[in-house]
Amino acid sequence: MPSENQRVSNSANDAVFVFADNDDPFIFADDDRRQPTNATNEDDTGSQAVPNSPPASVATWKVLIVDDDVLVHRATTLALEDCTFESKPLMFLHAHSGAEAKDLIQAHPDTALILLDVVMETHDAGLQVVQYIRAELPNHQVRIILRTGQPGEAPEASVILDYDINDYRLKTELTRQKLITVVISSLRSYRNILTIENQNSELTYALDHLQQTQAQLIQAEKMSSLGQMVAGVAHEINNPANFIYGNLFHTETYVQALLKLIKTYQEHYPTPVQAIQTTAEFIDLPFLMEDLPKLLDSMQVGANRIKHIVESLRNFSRLDEVGIKPVDIHSGIDSTLLILQHRLQANDKHPEIAVIKEYGQLPLVQCYIGSLNQVFMNILSNAIDALEMGTLLFETLCERQAPFNKLRATQCIAGDWGMTSETFSQFSLPTIRIRTEIQDANRVLIRIADNGPGMSESILKRIFNPFFTTKPVGSGTGLGLSISYSIVVEQHGGHLTCSSALGKGTEFVINIFIQHPEKCLKKIASEKNGTKKS
Repeated sequence: MPSENQRVSNSANDAVFVFADNDDPFIFADDDRRQPTNATNEDDTGSQAVPNSPPASVATWKVLIVDDDVLVHRATTLALEDCTFESKPLMFLHAHSGAEAKDLIQAHPDTALILLDVVMETHDAGLQVVQYIRAELPNHQVRIILRTGQPGEAPEASVILDYDINDYRLKTELTRQKLITVVISSLRSYRNILTIENQNSELTYALDHLQQTQAQLIQAEKMSSLGQMVAGVAHEINNPANFIYGNLFHTETYVQALLKLIKTYQEHYPTPVQAIQTTAEFIDLPFLMEDLPKLLDSMQVGANRIKHIVESLRNFSRLDEVGIKPVDIHSGIDSTLLILQHRLQANDKHPEIAVIKEYGQLPLVQCYIGSLNQVFMNILSNAIDALEMGTLLFETLCERQAPFNKLRATQCIAGDWGMTSETFSQFSLPTIRIRTEIQDANRVLIRIADNGPGMSESILKRIFNPFFTTKPVGSGTGLGLSISYSIVVEQHGGHLTCSSALGKGTEFVINIFIQHPEKCLKKIASEKNGTKKS
């Protein structure tokens, strides 16, 4: 390696080296002194290691040099050929245009550092490469150093603000030692980023494992029922609500009495002393006497609303009814719908979800109503999730059909899905249909259907498996339908089935006994034991 105060050679190529003093030579001169060339030689290949680079089997730091001047490539590799970081040498890749650079960084995503020229085939070719790497790939790990000899084409202040680069250097100010310093600093930053990302991956894996273990513990403990939580909330709300509700009657009585007293004073003493007149004017007595009864009426309406909600919560949980009780199934469904009312209303995810209730004439059904309400909650919540997804899918697909109108878009998309446009257009009108009927002398059917996007056959086969979910991480445990299946089948000796197809919605059917499900369970257990013995 030549010493730092000597020229590399006596050829014409030496024009690229300019010495500041005997201590640290400048690597590049002004671009005006640089002679662009289209010559082809060993440095013009799209990507290659310099002669002194280690074998490919050795771990190296990949450095991509992007510049349209071959002399810049040579000077950079000569300046850095003996540079190592953490005992690993550098491996140089070469690109002579922005287009070449895009291909190389895509082929070598593990590139640690890019030394990037700005003005190449276009005045902003380098900046376009930065945008491509950060936004389109996207690669936020690789460190990017802009090196320019024409700062007027890419002013440092605007480039730093507008582009995700890590350093900005003028070629005329870049000595060999400064180049080594900035390279080592960038490699250290790259290494730290990789370390943090590896640690994040390990933490994510540990968190996923912890969440799965937690879900398994919840399942092992039979999981605290939703009804218990709702009942607890209802109980806590009920006490202060009853206090307010009970005292509102007395408050109104007292206020009316005081207002009557004030009116009596006004009738007999129409001209009170100045102090009373001043106070009456200050508090705006006429407005107060008119508005106070309205406030009390408003508080009464709010208290009634709270009381109604608490009653619905308690009806949903039904924890005060231990064991099997004859109950009105429709009441349980209605209470569940009330709990989910806020999700049925129009919001930024979907328009208002219509609920069509087709209730049959059902007798009282002997069941664990608290547990059965959990089943209603899980199925209806999943239906709402599916409708939100269906609405998003419909809007996205319609946007892709522009500039067709919505009707034309619907027809095109429906054809791709193998549906009629009338069926597909239901995505824009999210609906849940609940139907109840008597199947035979001792069974009832509860059907809950939605017109969401439906499920594929492979997903349909797994929906009742514990911990299986199609929802994003953190949005579901995969236990809802598994627990629902256990409640219907094991607690009530019934059946829980699901039918669905892509683009055709989903329907769950709950089939349970009308009378004595406990006796039916004993009968089933007896039959199983008899089958095992035989």
